[in-house]
Amino acid sequence: MSGRAEADVLRDDVRALAPFTQGISLAVDREARTVTASTSGGAPRTAFYRPAAGCTLLTGDLSPAALDAQTARLGPAWTGTEGPWPQPKAAPAKMAGGALESAVAAAFDGVNTGGYPDTRAVVVIQHGRILAERYAPGFDRNTRFLGWSATKSVMGTLVGILVDEGKLRLDTPAPIAEWQKPGDPRAAITLRQLLNMTSGLAFEEPYRPGSDSIRMLFQAGNMASVALARPAEHAPGSNWSYSSGTSNILSEIVFRATGGTLEGMTRFARERLFDRAGMTSFLIEPDESGVMVGSSYGYATARDWARFGLLYLNDGKANGKRLLSRDWVRFARTPSDGARQFYAGQFWLNRSDKNGPKSTYFRNLPGDAFMAMGHNSQMIMVIPSRDTVIVRLGWTPEGQSFDYDKYLAPIVAALPASGLAVSAR
Repeated sequence: MSGRAEADVLRDDVRALAPFTQGISLAVDREARTVTASTSGGAPRTAFYRPAAGCTLLTGDLSPAALDAQTARLGPAWTGTEGPWPQPKAAPAKMAGGALESAVAAAFDGVNTGGYPDTRAVVVIQHGRILAERYAPGFDRNTRFLGWSATKSVMGTLVGILVDEGKLRLDTPAPIAEWQKPGDPRAAITLRQLLNMTSGLAFEEPYRPGSDSIRMLFQAGNMASVALARPAEHAPGSNWSYSSGTSNILSEIVFRATGGTLEGMTRFARERLFDRAGMTSFLIEPDESGVMVGSSYGYATARDWARFGLLYLNDGKANGKRLLSRDWVRFARTPSDGARQFYAGQFWLNRSDKNGPKSTYFRNLPGDAFMAMGHNSQMIMVIPSRDTVIVRLGWTPEGQSFDYDKYLAPIVAALPASGLAVSAR
């Protein structure tokens, strides 16, 4: 997916993130387009790669030939050509040194438990221009980075396009046939509540053996089915609970609304969002059933993650054209009744409900910031008051954290008032 050497991925990604994998053997078969993991005494697991869709974990529901048939009429997800910059008159420019360069360089100082660089990419944009861009060794502007749960914000955006087109409605019951039996309290769950993480569904998010998230991501051919089958635990709208299962229900809704095939969902995502926003490298990997895993598996270059942030910074416009309504952008960054102060429509907000509505989640960063955030400390931060987007992508392992206040606040403080280009590496 990212064009990196196997040895680097094994050392810097797999072993650094999950040291227990030292006892697991991995076999790459380039001709078959598979990677198989196995342990002594355990059943092997295989992932299968398709140029148009990325990697899919095989559970036995479908053969590789059947999976290839899903993408037979789709071209490769990316040809390596970068899309147009969202504001042509403020295109990326080469930059010189200064306080911003120093602040960005400092974000690369940390290392993970394996001794490898923690931050892999930082892109800073103000007034539509790339002011700073830096990559760790082994990564560059053509590397596609896994956004993990930052993908939730992208899948939420696909929902928003369907809402804007009138094909989905925020405040009517979500179009889930499985919940429509008489007496099922889940029939009342609205699309708004799913987007705000206030559905009330019982879903176990922590990643431990046997949890809902583990069963969903590693055992189910249709991942949304795990969350769809969970019972109601609270009345819809009454309780906030972060749930990757909820985001995959949204993926299933988009899948059904765009034809019920991987081809239909892929064409919709490309034509209505990725291509129009210039996010040409973007791909969300699907499960075996063909539904994109909107909770977790979005890949894009750092610049394309920045383009996604710019879409929201520019009030739903890209390349001079409106992709999202103002109403949707406003909804996506505003907590609704029943939602926590720090969460909105599949975006995080720099607000805290611990010390009142005006306190911030990140104390040293602007209070109007809102973010797409993912595991291993992925961050696409949009700061309207500074007309700025900051992207930080990395591989911060479990038990460690990237200190956004420590490293991003100096970047914001170093932004020039004029927005002139200052630094790139």
